[in-house]
Amino acid sequence: MIHFWYRIKVMLRERSSIFWNLIFPIFLGFLFYVMFNNIINNVEKFSEISVGLVLEQEQADFSKLIKEVEVEGGKKMFAVTEYKDADAAKKALDEDEIYGYITVADDFHLVVKASNIQTTVIKVFLDQYIQNSKLIENVAKENPQQVNAVVQGLMNAGEIEIKNIPLPGQDKSPYTQYFYALIAMTCLIASTIGLQNGNNIQADLSALAARRNVAPTKKMKQVLIDFLASYLVVGIMATIILAMVVYGFKQDFGGNIAPILLVTWVGSFTGLAGGMMIGVCLKGSKRMKEGFSTAFFMGSSFLGGLQIVTITYVIEKHCPIINRINPATLIVNACKSLAVFGDTRQYVINLVTLTAIGIAFLIISILKLRRTKYASI
Repeated sequence: MIHFWYRIKVMLRERSSIFWNLIFPIFLGFLFYVMFNNIINNVEKFSEISVGLVLEQEQADFSKLIKEVEVEGGKKMFAVTEYKDADAAKKALDEDEIYGYITVADDFHLVVKASNIQTTVIKVFLDQYIQNSKLIENVAKENPQQVNAVVQGLMNAGEIEIKNIPLPGQDKSPYTQYFYALIAMTCLIASTIGLQNGNNIQADLSALAARRNVAPTKKMKQVLIDFLASYLVVGIMATIILAMVVYGFKQDFGGNIAPILLVTWVGSFTGLAGGMMIGVCLKGSKRMKEGFSTAFFMGSSFLGGLQIVTITYVIEKHCPIINRINPATLIVNACKSLAVFGDTRQYVINLVTLTAIGIAFLIISILKLRRTKYASI
């Protein structure tokens, strides 16, 4: 018991471990919170997009359409200002009175000052109009009697009934998956502490480890105590981060936080065991092992969608086995399957797989330590 509490005190005194396992995830979560709040606020404050129109050739249909197109709620999509020539429109663009202007002659030409959401909307609208116009022209040339049907079909395209299929889960935010990935990274950063545990029991790596190997306490007992003490610490830190995400950053993880908390503790177990396996099984310097540990939790987090949330869908299409064994993806999918889809079965599958991977890491570490012998200490 003395060894257990001593190990906890040692970990709490290591500033680097506290920073990477607690402070860094909170800081990253704060960045996510600020960034996504700004995006949401900008979407909610949608206003008409100011666009200029230079009619060098009469296009009554286009001019009428761009002025009347609406978004949900009956708001006009564009605030259209007509200019007598391109010079006047360019002056307005330079003075930020409009986001871009469209010159209508034999063809359409869009001029913008910067690439942003507004200019993208203008371009998409213009491209769609050009595409539909060419479609009608081609039909008129090849099959004139079908023109009315095609025009009617395009006009009715917006009248297609779209049914909303409610998801059983309570989390509906498109940005919450980034926070799921953040929780996954937090769990797997525990590998840095697991790596320390693995190094601290190998006599050829430090004088402390040498003394521990000649101590009367059995090696496996020392390993178990180290692991349990570390697990308690990283589990508590992961719980603090989860609480910060839910209550501080206001992320809805599906209402029932207990299953997500369970995923967090199981993920911390797997991360800790993975770091210990790296420390025990890899040969080389401490710095090299630290590099492998960093690659483990950062690589797994990347594949779980921390930097690019759509990466999991790409992997699912081309190499789905990675999503079935990658710890970060399993953590993200376990959270998402329950909070978003309300799928208890998939939640359990991900959780069991994650637990099995952690147990496998731990067993490999123990077997490797039991086979390790030293000629002299």
